[in-house]
Amino acid sequence: MIQSQLIFGVGIVFAWLVAPLKADDLLVKDGRYIHLTTDIASVEEAERLVASFDAAVPQWVQFWNMSEDALNDFKVQACVIRNKVKFNQSGLIPPTVPDFPFGYALGNQVWVLAQQSQYYTRHLLLHEGVHSLAYHVFNGAGPTWFQEGSAELLATHHGSGSDIRINRIPQSREDAPYWGRFKRMGQATDKGKVPSFHAVLDYQPNLAGDVATYSWSWAACMVLSSYPEYHSAFIAAAQQGKETGPAFNRELQLSLGKQWPILAARWRLACHDLDYGFDWQKEQVKLSANDPVWNGKNLKIQVRPDQGWQSCGVRIPRGAKLAITAEGEITLADQPKAWVSQPPGITFQYHRGRPMGELQFCLLPNANDPQAKQIEPLKVQSVEDQPTVNVAQYSWLLFRINDACGKLDDNRGSYQVSIERGR
Repeated sequence: MIQSQLIFGVGIVFAWLVAPLKADDLLVKDGRYIHLTTDIASVEEAERLVASFDAAVPQWVQFWNMSEDALNDFKVQACVIRNKVKFNQSGLIPPTVPDFPFGYALGNQVWVLAQQSQYYTRHLLLHEGVHSLAYHVFNGAGPTWFQEGSAELLATHHGSGSDIRINRIPQSREDAPYWGRFKRMGQATDKGKVPSFHAVLDYQPNLAGDVATYSWSWAACMVLSSYPEYHSAFIAAAQQGKETGPAFNRELQLSLGKQWPILAARWRLACHDLDYGFDWQKEQVKLSANDPVWNGKNLKIQVRPDQGWQSCGVRIPRGAKLAITAEGEITLADQPKAWVSQPPGITFQYHRGRPMGELQFCLLPNANDPQAKQIEPLKVQSVEDQPTVNVAQYSWLLFRINDACGKLDDNRGSYQVSIERGR
């Protein structure tokens, strides 16, 4: 008798015993960590899928801080499918496998529907492979947000074959055709319907392949794995993979202690800015619950164009009135020409409807409502338009220079910002 434990969540089931796949007359390619059966027409594409998977696995091992021999006996039996009927008739999809819209993992077997782009097909194969690895090493993949978010994290990539690099945000829409994560997230941001961090952690099992669940779970795992303050707790949480209930989240929260208000604030910033080319090395925001409350004395800071949001280093008290002025000059890009900007920005080049190079600010509340299901949209304003600011609640005051998040590398210079008591 086959005994199985169903772990709800897109594409995950752990089975004690699984019948082996049959190849029939389909294309079969074998690698170190994957045995691929497929009906895609291109032999080259099939070989590239195998090479991509084999190159990704050691990177997963390194990401989870596993020993080099942890996966000596790990090998996935994978089907990449264009004609699902053919695979059903061939017995390559057991009747116990539910209908799946994108991919499915059952023990060491995975099934992936070939997509309209090679990138997305490869992404899904890696995604389901991460699920198999989690059950092989950790005896489970955790609750919905962790299992789907970590699979998305380690499936999003640059390159292919032996050159593939996992945990890389695509630089442009053309780099990841039909993937669609940022499109869905952008729609939610525009409508003011971005889930709170706690709402993501409360995601319930979902077998419908909902892209929004994938996307926000991925964002949560990116925040936790990208900030040094949270990274070790995130990696350690994988060891509790067999725990799929609230105990998993409680343990994570305990391990992070008083970091949760900062985490919620950083979540709000990340959700506003995540897009193609986003670079966590440049977009990490320095915040602390120990930042002193502003005493009203004049502040002067340098705001750089090669970084994301930059804090003035203090918390602004409720009821404060600020006068903000700025001067200086920056250079945006070098090719096809260098664009020189001052704090008002370049009014014939725009990003998100605002002039490129514009000095912007936001007030980020220190407190958040842990019961809220959605976050308040981030209110980003121009210093030029709002030189006087009334502060309604205790907040961090943050600045950034308006530019696409993937275009910061060749920016240089700085604006000198002065913050004084308003009248």
